[in-house]
Amino acid sequence: MRTALVFAALLGAAEAVAQQEQEDPSGGRAAIASDFFMPTGDTVALCLRPEAHWQDFCNGLVQGYAEHAVLTGKACIPPGTNRRRLVEVFTGPDVVVSTGYIDDHPAYETAIEMFIRHFPCP
Repeated sequence: MRTALVFAALLGAAEAVAQQEQEDPSGGRAAIASDFFMPTGDTVALCLRPEAHWQDFCNGLVQGYAEHAVLTGKACIPPGTNRRRLVEVFTGPDVVVSTGYIDDHPAYETAIEMFIRHFPCP
C-alpha cells in the first residue's frame, strides 16, 4: 500500500513538472491540471522527450505499468525484457491508433493494452 501511495505521489509530481515546462500559445506558462491520472497522449509525448531526466522517469513509469500487467496476469513479458523495449512498445506505432491514445484515456490503461497486445499470455 505504501509503495502505491509513493508511486501515485511521484506520478502527480511528474505530471505537474511536465505541465509547468510546456508553454502556452500566449507565451506564459500552462496551468497545472488537477487531474490525477496522466493522459496517454501527454505521457507518450513525455516519453519521447530527449532530456535524460524525462527518459529516466518514463523508463521507471513504464516499468511499473509492465510489472502490474505481469503481476495481474494480463501480460506475459519475457524475463530479461529491458525498460527501453517496454517504452518502445508503449510509444510505438500501435499506440497512436489505440482507443486510449485517440480518446486520451489514462496512460496506465493504454500501457496495459499495449503489453497485452505485444506480450500475450499463452
